[in-house]
Amino acid sequence: MKAIIGGTGVDSLDLFSLRQQLVQTEYGSVTLFIGENEMDHLIFLPRHGSAHSLPPHLINYRANVSALAQFGVDEAIGIYAVGSISEKLGVGQVGLVSDFIDLTGGTREHTFFTGGEKQVVHIPMDRIFDAELNRRLLALDRSLVDAGVYACTNGPRLETCAEIRMLSTLGADVVGMTLATEVTLLREAGIRTASLAYSINWAAGVGSDEFSFIGDETIAHLKQRMTQLCCALFPSSSR
Repeated sequence: MKAIIGGTGVDSLDLFSLRQQLVQTEYGSVTLFIGENEMDHLIFLPRHGSAHSLPPHLINYRANVSALAQFGVDEAIGIYAVGSISEKLGVGQVGLVSDFIDLTGGTREHTFFTGGEKQVVHIPMDRIFDAELNRRLLALDRSLVDAGVYACTNGPRLETCAEIRMLSTLGADVVGMTLATEVTLLREAGIRTASLAYSINWAAGVGSDEFSFIGDETIAHLKQRMTQLCCALFPSSSR
């Protein structure tokens, strides 16, 4: 099974027919959307919920990843809305994240390995994203750029200008609130992953003096492009 994990701007998938299924895990219940007919190998997971009702710091990441693992998902593409810090990923562009910095401060349940029966396991993170998935994505869309390093903040508030200057000094190229937690758990679950980032704004203090997001029409266009790319990556013959 394959999975697409969507976030801000990608809370639904309308390219093919989906059936909704409530999945019980030891960490809580999760609603998955499972493809039908020739797309029954594909699962769509809206990380914030289909109504975008969960803020990033309250998402049950362990339940989400556990539900995917229960279905035998072995490859997943995460889609992440970000703010741009450097010129690597300009506003309105789509790219592949190469690394991350986790600044959530340990306030989230971010590991399956909590000791005791759950063991203590240290997952290597020198090669976070699956090289083969990235290669296949680039073969399908040569316009994808290197989005660089993703700084993951806790949210839900946006960052201050001083924080963005600090993140730039640390080497971050984009900023968001979900990737580090989610990708770490996917790695722990043995699910190969790649991360598509699309920029919806310049981060605070970067670019124009007036902070603003791109328009809904542009976001809808980017959503269509990214979800079509993910579906092309996971055709029915990939089972």
